[in-house]
Amino acid sequence: MKKKIFYSSLIGLGLMLLWFTISPLNKAKPLDASEARIKMNFERITPTALIHAKVNRNRLFNEFPEVSPYLLEFCYGVNLKTDSSLSKSLIAFCEQDYISKTETELDTRFSDLKNHKKRIRGGFSRLKNIFDTLQTPKEIVFANTNFNYNATCYYESILVGLERYLGGEHKLILESLNPSDFPEWIRNGMNEKFMDRDVLSAWISTRLFKESHGYHIEEMIRWGKIHVVTEMCLRLNNENIPSSEVLRWSNEQYKWATSNELKFWKYLMDENLLFDSNEKNRAYLLNNGPYTIGLPEESPDRMGQFLGYKIVLNYLQNNDIKLKKLLEIDYKTMLKAYNPQE
Repeated sequence: MKKKIFYSSLIGLGLMLLWFTISPLNKAKPLDASEARIKMNFERITPTALIHAKVNRNRLFNEFPEVSPYLLEFCYGVNLKTDSSLSKSLIAFCEQDYISKTETELDTRFSDLKNHKKRIRGGFSRLKNIFDTLQTPKEIVFANTNFNYNATCYYESILVGLERYLGGEHKLILESLNPSDFPEWIRNGMNEKFMDRDVLSAWISTRLFKESHGYHIEEMIRWGKIHVVTEMCLRLNNENIPSSEVLRWSNEQYKWATSNELKFWKYLMDENLLFDSNEKNRAYLLNNGPYTIGLPEESPDRMGQFLGYKIVLNYLQNNDIKLKKLLEIDYKTMLKAYNPQE
């Protein structure tokens, strides 16, 4: 019996040591347990609530100065020229059958956003703790964006389209959305588990690591930095989140990417795509889609982002640096240190 306990303990210790060896975040020592104090409000906008409150233009612009013009004019098609046109347009929008059903479903599904709010606030607190001079959003607005966006940033606000997280196989989505506009690969991304990740990533990509217009490898590594920082910030209580979630993939897609990392690297080298700047090729490598064009159809999309993520992780594993230094380290330095995995 004692021998069995000894070997069980030995195996457990071995597994623990193995985790510390292979964990992609371990050597980076990204964060301590502290979190910065930030001010952040969470709001909810529904078109029906705006009608019931008899909201006028002044009140609307005072309460939601950044998101209201975009949400009402672009997403709802509401006329904001006068109070009467605002009211009539809102009523007409809500009278659409699929809008009424969507509102009902959102009220049921997302009646309590407490866990999302906690995770989002914690993620931004950790982001502020790393990048102390970075402005964090003052307001997160949850709304029905009429299936336009997941999370989109404004100067001090982030607008979150809750309907984009109902699940791609939800009856409402299958019945309401045109399959040609919302094919399976888009619907597969309508998963609630991606919501908090989308909010953090949207802010990090626009506020910390702004889009480059050079070689593809530069933009790939930029996306790698975005994904790594997003992942670090969502590791609340130092609990790992799946890399597949960070990349907005299924587990199967992530497995395909990791098992084909070296092949993808060789493909980029053979086709001279690393130091290419053709816009079409960039879209193939980095943009959302059913798969990465140029690779087999079973590949996930955005393999360029995946490789950038692996390059940044590889650099962090082999260099004892703080995450804030990612702002200073250029893509050439990281690329030179990269060792593709078979």
